[in-house]
Amino acid sequence: MAFPTFYSPATLNAMNPSPDPVDFEFTPQRATTVTLSREAVNWAVQMGQQVSDGAQPWPTFLRAMALRGLQHWLEAGALNLALYYDTHQPPTPGVNGRVGNYRLCLVAQGSLSDDEVAIPAATVNDPAGFAHLYILAEVQEEVDQVTILAGLRRDRLLAQQHTLGLVPQTDGTYRIPIHCFDTTPEDLLLYLTCLNPAQIGGSETAPAAAIALPQTLPQPDPTRAPINVGRWLRNQLDAVADSLAWTLMPPLATANAMRSMRTPVEQLEDILRKLQPTGVTIPPSARGAYTDLQTMGLPFRLYALTWTLVEPHPPEWTLFLFLGPAPGEHLPPGTRLIVRDAATVLAEQTLAQGNEGGFLYAQAIGTWDEAFTATVELPNGNTLNWPPFVFQPEG
Repeated sequence: MAFPTFYSPATLNAMNPSPDPVDFEFTPQRATTVTLSREAVNWAVQMGQQVSDGAQPWPTFLRAMALRGLQHWLEAGALNLALYYDTHQPPTPGVNGRVGNYRLCLVAQGSLSDDEVAIPAATVNDPAGFAHLYILAEVQEEVDQVTILAGLRRDRLLAQQHTLGLVPQTDGTYRIPIHCFDTTPEDLLLYLTCLNPAQIGGSETAPAAAIALPQTLPQPDPTRAPINVGRWLRNQLDAVADSLAWTLMPPLATANAMRSMRTPVEQLEDILRKLQPTGVTIPPSARGAYTDLQTMGLPFRLYALTWTLVEPHPPEWTLFLFLGPAPGEHLPPGTRLIVRDAATVLAEQTLAQGNEGGFLYAQAIGTWDEAFTATVELPNGNTLNWPPFVFQPEG
């Protein structure tokens, strides 16, 4: 049975932050424009030709091109996210694709000269079949290219419904301003990889004007591929951690030899030194990795350490997490770090007011067949779940 170890974050401060804010610019790790194969273009042409309505072949062709482009884009990454759609029927304007439990409405445009797009009202209002995400794509059919431009979350659309004055048109659509598509392609990938769709779907019963960002934490999605920290002991990252921009650190036993200015390893050493008075000890065999969250617009850094405990029978492993600000930044008060196993919340730490330069941290210990899930909850209710952490040294 796993058990948590709690430490108060109030006494642990990060290094002295610079008073000047840091402007982070994220360079996408994956190109958002893809070139379709001749087979994909031929399929899109066939889908357009199957539509009998004289006004619909062209929009259907654009949607089919966009679907193949989205499929190619998703499959290009290390996680090889699978897009499911009916390859035998022309794609409709509504929910026309699925990734895991996410229902997607792909909005294809041949030209971005218009300042608004049409989406079927049913993709917003149908309690059983609404779209979790709307994805805007530009199709440049003359060069067989598709560009994934941006996304729109259903919960954010519902929150803006009255502000935007959205009313159903006579053709059963909503006209959505382009500027509402405010989710970057990088965030789309992060949502599809890490977030439970319930977190961005919005309420099915609450009035649209009352819907805001989620305030409760859903259960972790057990279908997501885990992060195998057992491979860290072999100086390896698995594909999941690599795709989520985790960086493996050298062993702490040799880290003192690294004297480059303020490396992540040195920052972690600062944290561990401040923890020594509390009795926390990290064995030299521990291995760790870190990830920066600029892709979510969050100037935070998350460290994870792992090591084995060989004396218990059966043997156990430890996951030690540290959440703190990136250099020159702060954690907002009210930020929470939550760690779960398959059944319960093991650790739940909240940053107190006045400790913006501090770190949140917690330790969980379990047998080699147990997994832990980490969640960061922001003060506004937004949450970010990582895939489960597992320990499989030979995996």
